[in-house]
Amino acid sequence: MSADVFTIEPQWIVQAPHLRCTLKRALALQSAYNVWSGTEHINNAVGMAYGNELPDSGRWELTRSQLRTLKIAIEWRRATRAASDKKTAPDILERWTRIEDEVIAAYRAASNEAGLYWI
Repeated sequence: MSADVFTIEPQWIVQAPHLRCTLKRALALQSAYNVWSGTEHINNAVGMAYGNELPDSGRWELTRSQLRTLKIAIEWRRATRAASDKKTAPDILERWTRIEDEVIAAYRAASNEAGLYWI
């Protein structure tokens, strides 16, 4: 496998649908919120949200760019969730957070492997 492709083994069957929903929301609101600053991320988001790049079962093989696209969308969703006056049930929010943290950890590992470290 190429060093440019990173594998994630989803732990929950709701992981892919949750992330696709996150990407679809971000794409729908891209023009209002400018979630991503470049077309590369928008193209990645379209492919993952509407293509078969985030299957419900099996491994995900994603590029560092796709992982960054997901990370940005997750951070945007977390910020909008925090700014909202709507409250999410704690057990649901805990699952979402674990799903999102797994993707962010994969992005961090991919970045570290490339010699890019976070402070």
